[in-house]
Amino acid sequence: MECLAYKMIRLFFLLLGLIPERQAVRMAHAIGGLWYRRDARHRQVAIDNMTLVFGREKSRQEIERLSRQAFDHIALVPFEMGRSLRWGWQEIKARFRLYGVYHLAAAQKKGKGVLVLTCHMGNWEFLPTSMGITGFQISAVYRPLDFKPMDRFIQEMRERFGCRMYPTKKAVKGILQELSEGNAVGLLSDQNAPKPHQSVFVDMFGKKASANNGIAQLALSTGAPVIPYFVARDGRFVRGEFGPEIPLVNTGDFEADVQTNTQNFSYAIEKMILKFPEQWFWVHNRWKTRPPE
Repeated sequence: MECLAYKMIRLFFLLLGLIPERQAVRMAHAIGGLWYRRDARHRQVAIDNMTLVFGREKSRQEIERLSRQAFDHIALVPFEMGRSLRWGWQEIKARFRLYGVYHLAAAQKKGKGVLVLTCHMGNWEFLPTSMGITGFQISAVYRPLDFKPMDRFIQEMRERFGCRMYPTKKAVKGILQELSEGNAVGLLSDQNAPKPHQSVFVDMFGKKASANNGIAQLALSTGAPVIPYFVARDGRFVRGEFGPEIPLVNTGDFEADVQTNTQNFSYAIEKMILKFPEQWFWVHNRWKTRPPE
């Protein structure tokens, strides 16, 4: 049954990918609109999140319009995933525009591997593909889906162009091996981290948010440089943008340094989000976990 389900999922996405791009955009707009109207819970989460971030500079109407665009953006992701299944290297190179690759190259020359800090921006399923264009050896950490046929499909899509994927619960050994070989490891770090032993509270857009502390611990333990990276739709192309290395604070007080560096990583994610605000995953309750006080 799992094999059949996998084949049906793959067929579904292949069929989605056959829909012409302009038609797919119109369909995603219709689906996003229906979702926005019917799903009151996620609509309110998006509006609340955007009000927190933009409430001082945008009107209620502007925030509602931006949140509506965010739903359209998410609805378009499956169409793009389906279309990308038919892409080869030449098509990938024609559709993607990468900026700041020299930041990745400079970090890689340090010989300690590279930790790539990223977020759910644009079509985040293009993160492994776009990083592969750089020519560097890449890997990434992911949380496996509970539905195994879908998990298989997603993992195969991410690994098509050479990215090695490590499930979160068994990732540390793989990450350390990749870094020891001088490779780049992509890590998503923009969602709520509910487990106290794996997180610290940081300021994100002026409100305390629980952030995973793993990247800071890895950077401090290995000396691997950390650089930010995101993808976003930019006109006809997919834009991939590497930022400069985030300076690592290492005073010798490990606990304090984890806190400080995780905060700095949160600031870097803020900058990514503000460049293409309608393309972040606003329907996630980023500020759900609250400090004990």
